[in-house]
Amino acid sequence: MAFSSSSGTARPGTVKNIESWEEFKEHFVKSKSKLVVLVFMAPWSEPWKLMKPVVETMASGLKSEAAEVWTISVDRFNMLGRLLRVEALPTFVLVKEHRAVARVIGVNREDLQSSIRKHLPPSSSPP
Repeated sequence: MAFSSSSGTARPGTVKNIESWEEFKEHFVKSKSKLVVLVFMAPWSEPWKLMKPVVETMASGLKSEAAEVWTISVDRFNMLGRLLRVEALPTFVLVKEHRAVARVIGVNREDLQSSIRKHLPPSSSPP
C-alpha cells in the first residue's frame, strides 16, 4: 500500500524513534500542520514485533510534509501513555493539529491504513 504518489517531489517518510521529552516537545511543536502517528510500543512486545515491519513500510509511503510516524516506548513515556489511555500494545494514536483524532489498538493493519488515509490531506491521499 502506498500513500504517496510518484508525481510528488516529497521524500518518503521514515519512522522516528522518540528518545526523550525534549525531542518529543521539539518535534511536536513543529508538527502542527502534519498528521502524526504516535506508535506506543515496547521492544519486548510480541504484537509490536509483528507490526513493526508493517509500520516501517507504511511510513516509507507517506509524504514527509503531510505525515510523520513516531515510535514511543511505553517504558520510557509511561505518563504520556497513561494520559492517552494506552492499555494495549501497540496502540496508534493519530494526532492532527495537536489533537488526537483517531486510535487503533493492536495488530490491525487494515484499520491503521484506513485511519491514516482518512486523516491525510486530500492531496496526500492515494489515488
